[in-house]
Amino acid sequence: MTMIKLININEIGNDDMMQVSVDNQNYLVAKINDTLYVTEDMCTHEDAELTMGCLDGTKVKCPLHGSYFDLTSGVALNEPAEVPIKTYKTSIKNNFLYIDD
Repeated sequence: MTMIKLININEIGNDDMMQVSVDNQNYLVAKINDTLYVTEDMCTHEDAELTMGCLDGTKVKCPLHGSYFDLTSGVALNEPAEVPIKTYKTSIKNNFLYIDD
């Protein structure tokens, strides 16, 4: 597995999310109750960046058709999306967020 360095953990506030691009791949990074979550940033129903949507606790809402995804598991919680988004295992080293890819 390859470790991918994303951001300094101080770059994101609590209950916020941001898009991070590394090697032409976009990731959604969210910080909820001091816990960091990383998922792919593309809705599985239709091409829409999830970071353009909104957070509701540990759920993110797609800006196009309103599907919610669970940031902890990637599961699509309502239609029209049915396929889960990819989630990543995270680690923090020297204040930097890394994912296993």
